[in-house]
Order: sequence, then structure tokens, then C-alpha cells
Amino acid sequence: MENNKQHLIALALGTTIAINNSFAENNQSTEKGEKKRPNIIFLMDDQHRYDAIGLLNKNVITPTIDSLITNGILYTEAVCQAPMSVASRNSMMTGLYPNQIGILRNEPGLTEDKLPSKPIFEVLRDAGYETAGFGKTHWGLDTESTRGFETRYEAECRENGAIMMADVDAEKYKKYNEEVKPFGPGEEDNAGYIGLTSALNENEHRDGWVTEKCIDYVRERKDDRPLFLYLSFLKPHAGNNILSNFESMYDLEKTPYAVQPPWDKDQSPHAEGVNRRKMYEGFWKTASVNDWKLMTMRYYANCTWMDDMFGRVLSELKTKGILDNAIIVYLTDHGEMLGDRYYRFNKYCLYDGSVRVPIVISGSALPAKFIGKKDSRPAELVDIYPTLLNVAGVEVPKALPGINLLSNQKRSGNFCGLHERAGEAAFMWRTKDFKLILCFKRKKDVTQYSVDDIINGEFYDLKKDPKEWNNCFETVKYKKVRELMRDKLLTHLKKIGKLSPGAVAIRAYQ
Repeated sequence: MENNKQHLIALALGTTIAINNSFAENNQSTEKGEKKRPNIIFLMDDQHRYDAIGLLNKNVITPTIDSLITNGILYTEAVCQAPMSVASRNSMMTGLYPNQIGILRNEPGLTEDKLPSKPIFEVLRDAGYETAGFGKTHWGLDTESTRGFETRYEAECRENGAIMMADVDAEKYKKYNEEVKPFGPGEEDNAGYIGLTSALNENEHRDGWVTEKCIDYVRERKDDRPLFLYLSFLKPHAGNNILSNFESMYDLEKTPYAVQPPWDKDQSPHAEGVNRRKMYEGFWKTASVNDWKLMTMRYYANCTWMDDMFGRVLSELKTKGILDNAIIVYLTDHGEMLGDRYYRFNKYCLYDGSVRVPIVISGSALPAKFIGKKDSRPAELVDIYPTLLNVAGVEVPKALPGINLLSNQKRSGNFCGLHERAGEAAFMWRTKDFKLILCFKRKKDVTQYSVDDIINGEFYDLKKDPKEWNNCFETVKYKKVRELMRDKLLTHLKKIGKLSPGAVAIRAYQ
């Protein structure tokens, strides 16, 4: 176990050297005396808890992400805009809130003619970047194009023009699906969470196949344009079929797992009945300690595996000199409850395990003032779009709701929405200290929500109650701050609603 761990850390340290070589404002120039635009390396995985990172949790091994944080900036109060992949990713990739684009759940996405803004990949390609995409986008439908990627490899969600694992490596794809068949739909049944030690080779896994193709591409690349490289994994989302060398880095007996609140039934007013799989609570109430430890250990091992593949790709980028002038972004689309808060798994709720996400910006082109910093401003995934446009020197549409994370811009709180129950809409307004969740009678026009539409509410003092066990919605001493946050939430809904009718016009901004 120790040898494997040391190998992984050594590999990540090699990447750290590449990132550290020029940690200051990059002054490389072209022959015309113009400043070179940095390469942008975009690293993403799926359902990675904000606290499943080594620097934040001693029980997890993630040396690559740790090195990016140490030599970059970590946004400690970042959230997604919808706690599920399709809505979250469509929002992030178009720079608009789910309510603005009309994709609120894991539902069919938008066809090309209905996209409200150019996907970030398309904008960067049009601005002169070479765009190469490897792995999950999850638009929610089979797309008519690769939406801006010139080079495209995808293991699962079909895109017209992409090289698909199922087409070019059908036998590997079949072997993977056979191994996870007992895990149920989406690999999310209880068996998928407990997982197993995989009998497959790494490149027979979808993420392993994508990583192999990405490394081949980097080694063979000869393009002189600035590079936008997108590498996105399907895991650590369940199922937990893990390679043995990553499992062996963990001591099962020492693995901690979720502590349950002292309740005899679920207390989640905005999300009752949306735990995705009804079998979760019934199974985990009586599950053995060994099952709890296996589930948690394999989730962490999954995080370590993804981290290792990120590290290997970064090492190849270093060898090619691509990291000499680069911005590196790491993030995920949403979190994972992992059994927290009364046997809740998956992500369909507005509690921190689900809505908080890690956002890290690093790389040699990052200004020195950001290095080693932790930024506690409320950050959101919609901020990635304007931030990367600024990095690339591209004009940012004024109608976008996000902020440039590398500027002094700030907002007063975080926003996230949930639309899982018919006829209802739940919205969160969160600060570092408090969280308000309001459940409304759903309305198509978000500008029309008012106090009269509130069905129920939750309020948490996050400093005193980080596990969100004590709902203080009726507690008198919080009345003033609760009403202030309610008013900010309603104002925010009106603001994003007023942008929605004109959102389509954003597409033609260039």
C-alpha cells in the first residue's frame, strides 16, 4: 500500500514542478511583441464531494489536486447551480443559470438551434484556440455536432463527429458494461455504491480509455495555436468498480463513514421523496459496518484514481512544454451525499454535500498574487464561462450572470435550484455562515415568485451546525437574517428571470 501511495505522490510532484516553474505573471511574447495567450487545461470529474480532497480531508489521497491548490487558488465557498449532471453542465458550459436556459433536471437537453449562448468550447475555437475534448460533457441528448471541439473523444454520451469508445473499441466497452451490470441503472444501486475490485484493465474502463486517448493526442500534437484541452471523467460517480492498486492505498479498517443524525425519519422538507433510489434508506439503515466502510473507501479510491489520471496527463503536457504558459482549472459538476443526513445518497437536494463543489485555478500563467490563496467569496459554476473568456482575452457578454473569479468582482451569496418534485421549485441562498432553502409552488416565470408562494423553508447556521441537522426556520433569533436572505433570493430570481427572454441574443455577441 505504501509503495503505491509513494508512487502516486511522486508522479504528482513531477506535475507540481511543471506548474511551479513560472508561477508569476507570464511575459512570453510573440514576434510582434504581443503577449501570448495561455493554454487552458480544463480538468473535470463527476460527483466529487468538495471535501474529498487530500488537503481538506486526511482520509483521501489526491496529490495532483493538492498540488494545484498549493500552487494556485481554491474557492472554498463554491457551489453548483443544479445538483445533477445535465442541468449543471448545460448551465456551466453556456454561462447561464438553469432557469435561464430551461434545463432544470437530468432531462433532454437543447438541440443546436435552441442553445441560448455559444458553448465555451465554441467561443474559444472561434477566438483562435485549438480545442480538444476528451470525456464527458453530458448535454442530455445525442448532439448534432461536437459543439466547438475540433478533436473529440467520448466514452458514453454520443456526439456527432466524436470518436466513440463503443464504435472503435466495442469489445472493451462491452466488457465494462458487463462488469457494472449488477450495479443497476446509472450504476447507482446499492451494489454500485458498495462496488467491487475491478477485473478489467484500466483502458477497458471508460475514463481509462479517455485518458489513454488524451495522452496519445498530447504526445502527437503539433499545432502552434493556444490549446484548450478539456478532460472530463465519469467518476467518482458510482459505480465503485476500482482497480486493485488504488484500493490498496487505503486501510479499510481505518475508513470513517457518515454519522447519522438522531432522527427516526428523514427531515428534508424541500427534498423528501427525491432520494432517487427508494432502496437507499432501507438498505443502509441495517447495512453492516463493513459495507459502510467499503462504500466510503471505494468512493475515496475512485477520487484517487481520477486524480492519478489527471496527474499523468499533466505530466505529458509538461513534457511537451504546454504547461510553460498555462491556466489549469479543476472542478466538478456537483457533490455526493455519501450517506450523510439520514441515509441520503446521490445528489438530489440542496445540502452542502450535494451543492458545494471544488473549484481550483492554477498554472504558470496565474498571476503571483493568487498563488497559495483560499478565496472565500461566494463562487459558482456559472463563473467559469466569463473567467475563461477573460483569460483568453475574449470579450464577455454583459448579459451573463457569472463573475470573473480572477477579478475583484463579488456577489453577496450563492444560488442553486432544485426542481425534482412536480409542481414545486426549491431554491437556496447561501453565505459562508448561513443557508436558506425555500420551497415554492412552481412558476414558469421566475420573476413572479413571492412570499405568498412559499410552501416550506429551511434555515441552517452553518458555523454552529455544518452537518445541517438543525432546521432553524422558525427560530426567532434568526428572523432578521432569514428575512434578509429571503429578500436577496427573491431579488436574484427576478434578476435572472429578466435576462431570460433575451438570452438567445447572447449567441450573436461576437
